[in-house]
Amino acid sequence: MRIIGNDPSVPRQTHEVASGTLPNGKPVVINADGTVSSISETAAGIGSAVTFESAQVADISIGFDPNASKVVIAYKDQGNSSHGTAVVGTVSGTSISFGTPVVFEASELRSQNAVVFDPDNNKIVICYSLTGSAKAIVGTVSGTSISFGTAVQFEASSSDYLDATYDTNENRVVIAYRDDSNSRYGTAVVGAVSGTSLSFGTPVVFESENSRDFGIVHDSYANRVVVSYMDVANNFYGTAIVGTVDSSNNSISFGSATVFNNTGYTFYNRITFDSTNNKVVIIYKDDDDSDQGTAIVGTTGASSISFGSEVHFNAAKTEYMDIVFDSSAGKVIIVYEDDGNSSYGTLIVGTVSGTSISFGSEVVFEQAESQHNAVAYDSTNNKTVIAYTDIANSEYGTSIVYAPVASTNVTSENYIGISRSGAASGAGAIIDTQGAIADVPETIYEIVSASYDSVNFSVSGQDADPYGLFFRSDGAKMYVAGDTGNDINEYNLSTPWTVSSASYSQNFSVASQESAPNGVFFKTDGTKMFVVGTATDTVYEYALSSAWDVSSASYGSVSFSVGSQDTVPTDLAFNPDGTKMFILGKTGDNVYEYALSSAWVVSSASYTRSFSISSQETGPQGLFFSEDGLNMFVLGGAGVNKYVLSSAFDISSASHSQAFSVSSQENDPQALFFKSDGTKMYVLGSGSDTVYQYSTSVSLTPAQSYFVQNDGTLGTTAADPSVFAGTAVSATKLIVKG
Repeated sequence: MRIIGNDPSVPRQTHEVASGTLPNGKPVVINADGTVSSISETAAGIGSAVTFESAQVADISIGFDPNASKVVIAYKDQGNSSHGTAVVGTVSGTSISFGTPVVFEASELRSQNAVVFDPDNNKIVICYSLTGSAKAIVGTVSGTSISFGTAVQFEASSSDYLDATYDTNENRVVIAYRDDSNSRYGTAVVGAVSGTSLSFGTPVVFESENSRDFGIVHDSYANRVVVSYMDVANNFYGTAIVGTVDSSNNSISFGSATVFNNTGYTFYNRITFDSTNNKVVIIYKDDDDSDQGTAIVGTTGASSISFGSEVHFNAAKTEYMDIVFDSSAGKVIIVYEDDGNSSYGTLIVGTVSGTSISFGSEVVFEQAESQHNAVAYDSTNNKTVIAYTDIANSEYGTSIVYAPVASTNVTSENYIGISRSGAASGAGAIIDTQGAIADVPETIYEIVSASYDSVNFSVSGQDADPYGLFFRSDGAKMYVAGDTGNDINEYNLSTPWTVSSASYSQNFSVASQESAPNGVFFKTDGTKMFVVGTATDTVYEYALSSAWDVSSASYGSVSFSVGSQDTVPTDLAFNPDGTKMFILGKTGDNVYEYALSSAWVVSSASYTRSFSISSQETGPQGLFFSEDGLNMFVLGGAGVNKYVLSSAFDISSASHSQAFSVSSQENDPQALFFKSDGTKMYVLGSGSDTVYQYSTSVSLTPAQSYFVQNDGTLGTTAADPSVFAGTAVSATKLIVKG
């Protein structure tokens, strides 16, 4: 007998214990402890800042020990007589924790220090300068602590602006520095690690003139070290030179210096090696060009280096910069203090192509002045770790983790099937395994796979600067806030939720209260309307004597100022019972949450908390929550970003999930809204004065193969890793793994 479908004689289900909540009809992985979990993706973005030293710190450097999977931060502890101090950090996701700081030099550090890892001996080497000498010390990381050998002097005079690298071809540490006792010449020395000590060769002068601001890196493709610096005696030009290490006698020889910037001072001169493109990247502050942050790509030869053209990564004065290469993403990460944006700690991602480099959008990692910024790449966790002095927090030593790309808990081996029943964490769960026909419900609010319906409606006849958008719950009315007319325009839709069927009905002026309305929202029964604008930074409440009829609106002198949180509020939202209000702010790039002691009465609001969206969007305009409060959407110049909330309408539980670009339809998006069932999305743009309609529901296509995506959804193309989920037999059913 041939059986079509599930053969009752063959087990095609397993009963396991859920770790975390399991939704119905979603792919499931098995964990090392035998429990099962839904698939999740750790979003790209910034973690929370963590203090590693509760005292003033300066001259920070950072390195990564891949043997111990730890970062090591070295710094001048100004709360402890400026002694040289190190601390070990452990990355987990986008969080970091620290052990107890350890003093490696019980004297006052003079200036800049450097941390380098020796992979042949699995040791950390810290190089530093004192008044009258320069030393290096070997450290051994164990757990969350580090122990040190005896410091070894490599220069018997004060030596400033030092940096260090490790030559993996010759297995040697190389230090570049200014020898203050030798006419401030640029000098290098080679060191060999043995146990917990070092021995050094004879220092070699590579620049017989006053020079400073050294950066040094090993180019593993050319098997050369490259030193970048400012040649003070040669008009302060940015200069680079190539060195060849000889491990037989711990020596180094140099080719001819090459000028990469001949217009004036080049400060900082930090350098990294891009092993994907086999190029070096130098960054510096270009004094001759308004102190802008500048980068240049170099190609290393046997004894010289050539360069492409300079590229600015920050069009303002740029200080305290550092650079590292992220080998997983194949990108460079630059951190700096952006004096053009309140001296905030900022990062930017760069992509090398040929002999040039391009940059993404700037990301603020610290909304306060940050100095002594240093950055390292954690190759175990594929995360970037930033260390800095937080000026606003008593100049404490602070660190934060950046994830340039998302990560996932699914692998090519741990996918076991589709959840048949939802289960709470710790409860039993039924999983449809290989050969079972699993139920896969239609998914909604799926912006990552959204598609434009080729349906739109122009509001230009009513307003040339539309900013706010709202729909009645049945989709038969649409409302647009207009800046040109300072009013709320009402439209009737003959076919609910189809914007092309809209026709203009009437309007209501809010000019007496707000001359720049940006957002509009209605109470669930249509008897109240709320407007927020950027002219007064205030939410205004209006009563409607006829529900959903704006012509019946009247202002009752009830309002609430949000200016203490943000001076450019661009949109607002409420939870369904009116006890919470949310404001989207452009000044801080935040969503702000407020509690209302009297439901739907804005004057009873009190500020609760904020959630930063700056890692995804620095020009937020539109805000929307799903009816269950588990999905939040922010619209801006970068498009639509979706955030998942583990607790309904609690923005502190939000994490970034998906993104979708609307640039093919609108280059200046201002507001968004979703159909009540989550299957349609609407975007209003002021570039074209048009509302665009998108589909945001996903169902299966019969006979189509599906793959597990890194965020736990199903898609028709393989992700990385490639995990085959099964083949669809209907719009809502899937044969697991074929």
